[in-house]
Amino acid sequence: MATLKVFAFDHACAGGAGATQPSAAQRFDGALMLRALCADLRRLPGVELVTLDDAAARPAGGVFDRCFDQCFTDCVLAADAVWPLAPVGSGVLERLSQDVLRHGRILLGSTPAAVRLAGSKRAACHALLGAGIPTVATFGPGDTLPAAPGAWVVKPDDGAGCIDTRLFHDRGAAQLAAAAHVGRELVLQPFVAGRVGSLSLLCRDGAACVLGCNEQRMAVHDNHFRFLGVTVNGLAGMAPQLEALGLAVAAALPGLWGYAGVDFILADSGPLVLDVNPRLTIAYAGLHASTGINPAGAVLALLQAGMPLPLPGRMPACIVDVPAFAPG
Repeated sequence: MATLKVFAFDHACAGGAGATQPSAAQRFDGALMLRALCADLRRLPGVELVTLDDAAARPAGGVFDRCFDQCFTDCVLAADAVWPLAPVGSGVLERLSQDVLRHGRILLGSTPAAVRLAGSKRAACHALLGAGIPTVATFGPGDTLPAAPGAWVVKPDDGAGCIDTRLFHDRGAAQLAAAAHVGRELVLQPFVAGRVGSLSLLCRDGAACVLGCNEQRMAVHDNHFRFLGVTVNGLAGMAPQLEALGLAVAAALPGLWGYAGVDFILADSGPLVLDVNPRLTIAYAGLHASTGINPAGAVLALLQAGMPLPLPGRMPACIVDVPAFAPG
């Protein structure tokens, strides 16, 4: 069997340029996911791992912030397939994915078009609602908001996780905060009470397999949401209902490929989708321990035509903690 050279990297850890500097939380999360991914890839026979730490790619002095693009290109050309870990915000993951395809390498991720769609909370919400999938209503600052009382959430349209996500006691306060913001486009969502969860999906051509039904741990401090970690397969007892949601999301967004995450709220009416993440999520770090399946191997198996999607054997829940970083 021929060796498959896989280039895996995290954009924040590598010092890649973007519209904003990565926060401490983004760097921590990126390093955590990259360590887990590289460990899984190294366990696979017939796979050779290429990283930005390779001597051939590292510039003199190891300065990546000014020469990331050249290092990235060198590593892409040295590999057969590329697994990018990068934010969807500001089009970073979409651009890197396009570069991988432009160089004729295998992209171990979703199509650039799917990344662009999922990267916008408003666009993703409209696409999912159009497919009949229950979703938290998402509005722009200029939209007319429902008059129902209750708290509202304001967040970047292309944000990830809890970054710059704030809670306001009513829609008027939320609208004032959104109107005062200059820069990134924001969205407003009614606050929905309930347990917060996520799905770890394995996707291909509109089909999906659910690897994890996870429960997220959240807190609110000074009206900012904080992400504290995830219990991988902590919601496994609700697997039938949540798996149906995951399959519906994959069918509605057929460009999702490989690992993808879906954030949701368990409301009184059932699960409501919050976000679709066309990339690795923190839950990946606990999947191998929870399921007994090497998730990187499951993704690579999708490259074989006709390969059936694997069904994981449920194992004990696995807790992944992250520090409670301050906002920003």
